[in-house]
Amino acid sequence: MPPREQRLSAFDSELVDRIRAAGNVWRIDGGEILLPRAFGFCRGVKRALASLEETCDRHGRTGKRIFLLGQIIHNPWVNDYFRRRGVQLLSNEQRQRVEEHIRADDCAVIPAFGVPLGIEQHLRATGCEVVDTSCGDVRRLWLWAERAVRDGYAVLVFGKADHDETVVTKSRLAAAGGSYVVANSLDQVRRLCELIVSRADGERFRAAFGPEATNADSLDAFHRLAQVSQTTMLYSDTMKVRQVVHEAFVRAFGQGGADERLQFQPTVCHAMQDRQAAAVELCAAGPDLVLVVGGFQSSNTRNLYRLASEYARAYFIEDAEAFRSAGRLHTIDLETDKPVEVADWLPARRPLRVGILAGASSPEIVVGQVLQKLADLLRS
Repeated sequence: MPPREQRLSAFDSELVDRIRAAGNVWRIDGGEILLPRAFGFCRGVKRALASLEETCDRHGRTGKRIFLLGQIIHNPWVNDYFRRRGVQLLSNEQRQRVEEHIRADDCAVIPAFGVPLGIEQHLRATGCEVVDTSCGDVRRLWLWAERAVRDGYAVLVFGKADHDETVVTKSRLAAAGGSYVVANSLDQVRRLCELIVSRADGERFRAAFGPEATNADSLDAFHRLAQVSQTTMLYSDTMKVRQVVHEAFVRAFGQGGADERLQFQPTVCHAMQDRQAAAVELCAAGPDLVLVVGGFQSSNTRNLYRLASEYARAYFIEDAEAFRSAGRLHTIDLETDKPVEVADWLPARRPLRVGILAGASSPEIVVGQVLQKLADLLRS
């Protein structure tokens, strides 16, 4: 039986609860703050955090060492919380030398993204206690992709090659004997399709997709193709990928050949789809400003920000510390992946309608702190 959700009280916010009860609108002097109908932790994140909380409670009395093999989720507040509870987080480099850190009498926690298959196999062979918090939607992606490999398909992963989830997906596909290629944008998908249609040689393929993105030397295996998406990608982009790939295969192999050679599974998780749809609803309603709250390295939150930016003036922030003043805001430039401060982010006129979006890895306690600080600025 999974740990009870009420164990997540450390991440809750009374202010968020009050606003949710009031119809997701907070009316204050200076304007309104709007919340979408769906935001914040998804079920998979709640399950992962509850499992780690229960593990900390259980071993806090015994002194057993707890190692987390990477970030439990991509949110700095959450990972710092568990560090304060005594959990030791291993970096990606330390994970590759896991035998130097974890002994048989330790507890190893697999984060929500999973760990590369070889590391998981080593942990279980060591005999240490293994707590697996891998997201169910991510596991379903692995199972479907591995089944496609057994059926004779290579796999196109729409996602980021260095994202924790996709790193694990690649390891499992390689262990299954499959060929894979990772495309992180629609432009990269189109490039792959052009190479397939033109029957490009291996040299051109390897020049376009390096060793981090593929384990194949040629395009031969990709003439039978199964498509999956990293679970945190935009669902709308996933459907565009499907269309682009199908049109390319029709050109290359004809309609019948395309139908026979392609498989598609829209593995963006339902919680992501729901949060993305709710974000569009809020942003399309015409707020003056939208703030997107979540860890800067959170893929699902980055995608919410990109989505919001198509509809409204939007800024991506990690927490309430982003509010340097009514005139300056700490955010990130996603093109350079560098933190920046922007000026004149908050319009001077009143009243204002400000929307708040929160990624599936964003704790409500942080969202509540953002709401309170924003309200103070609107009132001033």
